[in-house]
Amino acid sequence: MIRGMSYPKGVFFMNKHHLAHATILKDNEVVTKIYKLDNQGMRFFIYRTLFSVPFYFLLILIAAFVWISRQPTFPFYWLLLLAFGYHFMFPHSLKQYHGAEHKVFSYHGKKTLDALERVRASSIVNRNCSTNLAVTFYIVFLIGWWPLGGHLAALVALIAGWAIPRFLKPMDQKVLFPISAFLQRRVTTTEPETRHLKAALLAYISLIRNEAVTEQMLLEEKRLEQEREQIKQREERILETEYREI
Repeated sequence: MIRGMSYPKGVFFMNKHHLAHATILKDNEVVTKIYKLDNQGMRFFIYRTLFSVPFYFLLILIAAFVWISRQPTFPFYWLLLLAFGYHFMFPHSLKQYHGAEHKVFSYHGKKTLDALERVRASSIVNRNCSTNLAVTFYIVFLIGWWPLGGHLAALVALIAGWAIPRFLKPMDQKVLFPISAFLQRRVTTTEPETRHLKAALLAYISLIRNEAVTEQMLLEEKRLEQEREQIKQREERILETEYREI
């Protein structure tokens, strides 16, 4: 199974063994990397994601931690509320990468640069997006907050985020996912630019091929393939002519 994750400066795709990453430089060049899912790969993943968290969100977290520490009841569930709430405070660049990631998953044809426009036309909604978990957490938390209190409601909401998609699928499909799909379209993603689509495609192709690919590499491979096809066609025409002469 392939999973994806976006952050403000790029996109990841990963399977059980490897992690592929793509980011866009200032000149709009897409740079890709691929790592094994070992210590080095996980260090790279953690470094890229943690150190790209927007400054405003770090300030909110620090302020929340200070506020929590000064409360007699230590309402640590507020940190969970903020962690899931980040989905609804995504910076614009993350929304664009997020949208590109979703469109790559939604396109069921072969993932190539030639399919760029078909990927662009694909759905921006992803059935397995983490927005689904955030929606489930908040709805269950709000329902349980008054009778259970914040801490227990947060614990129940976490369990529900894991259990509902597995054991209460009708509720997940008919109630929770439509809310998530609406929020994905309007809040947690936005239409990506061509460069974001290329980054997502190149990261996905890198994972499939288990090598870091570039746009130039793929264009050169396409050119060589076209040359080989032209040579093959010429040879077939020559053989056909020789056959007729005989």
